[in-house]
Amino acid sequence: MVEILKGPSLTKHQNPKKLMIMLHGYGDNATNFIQIANLIDQDDFEMKYVALNAPDTIQDYPMGYEWFQLYLNGIHISNASAKEYDVAKKKISENVTKIHNSISLLLENLDLEMTDCFVMGFSQGGMMAFELGQIVQNQLAGLAIISSRIISKEHKPNNAFLKTPIFISHGGHDAVLPISNYNDSVQVLKNYNYNFENYLIEKDEHTMSQETITLFQNFIKKNI
Repeated sequence: MVEILKGPSLTKHQNPKKLMIMLHGYGDNATNFIQIANLIDQDDFEMKYVALNAPDTIQDYPMGYEWFQLYLNGIHISNASAKEYDVAKKKISENVTKIHNSISLLLENLDLEMTDCFVMGFSQGGMMAFELGQIVQNQLAGLAIISSRIISKEHKPNNAFLKTPIFISHGGHDAVLPISNYNDSVQVLKNYNYNFENYLIEKDEHTMSQETITLFQNFIKKNI
């Protein structure tokens, strides 16, 4: 059985020519995250925005969702042993497949191709966006990793992903995911010759500021 993720959508166009998939951060939800589409959107994008809910709620916090658990046996995933990390890796892989299934169905319903699809993720959603890129066999219109990191320990980039334009940004005062996460991620992108542009926004914390939104809008314009 093909599992599909659901979430709210937003568009001004009867026949949108582009699709943007939005992946929220840890503890957030799609209903809240879709509101950012109002700040990103411009009429000439002719875009439909769909925010997907992660499939699992957080224990004792039913309004918050997670793409994978941050703590495994009480140990943060950043410090997890190989065995514990494999548990998270399995969940990430399962949910990336669900995201891919959902995108494929949305594109089919809109009569669009994968090259018409942007994927943007914030924080934990940004980690999922990059993992999605690693399995998609067709080039995306663009992919954004915002206030996030590349969590993969293994990298086998396919040609389609290497060609996909990537936007990565981070706040200089991010206390949730320190700047070292950004630096390490940019280094991965450099090492494998990804097609990317990166921005360190010095004054920002763990947020998607107006400066980030403007930079992201410019990225969309270049790749629309």
